[in-house]
Amino acid sequence: MTRQPENPTWPPGPIDPGGPTDPTLPPQPVDDVDRPAAFTLMAPGWYPPPHAITQSYGFCFTPDGLVVLVQAHDGFWNLPGGQLEAGETARDALVREVAEEACARVTACHYLACQHVWDPQTPDGPTSHYQTRWWARVELDPWEPQHEMVERLAVPPDRFLATLSWRSKAIAARLFDAALVVDRQASHRTEG
Repeated sequence: MTRQPENPTWPPGPIDPGGPTDPTLPPQPVDDVDRPAAFTLMAPGWYPPPHAITQSYGFCFTPDGLVVLVQAHDGFWNLPGGQLEAGETARDALVREVAEEACARVTACHYLACQHVWDPQTPDGPTSHYQTRWWARVELDPWEPQHEMVERLAVPPDRFLATLSWRSKAIAARLFDAALVVDRQASHRTEG
């Protein structure tokens, strides 16, 4: 068996994510930068200091159980979401970004967890920050994109991970499992 050469930038050294981490996953390398950087999934339900949150993204479910993804000009399929604006809460950013990117209205949402981003050599921006992840129930409006997204797709849950364009999907899979649990609970409440 041939041994793969070790990556000299991974593991990236000691990472202090600033709170309890999800025990099921070790820190994951950030694949889309060529410097040492890591994503760490924080413990479910732990909420970071609001001043350290930079993004909100949602696992958005339609009433009939489909999951909404959006595609950028580069062909990348992603969750609807994005950067917080000045003075905005993470929840407010989620609602705004889903409306802008997916042409959809958030009718209910639930915070799932966040991932800590450790990027000590970033040329600009914070070296340590958090990206929140949410479950959301959405109502789709007519597709009239006005921002960077060029297509919207609603897929069955069993096709979600295969459609998502993230290179590493370990954190996405863990969060999606949590979103499915919340979606089932929300569906039972509305049926009962």
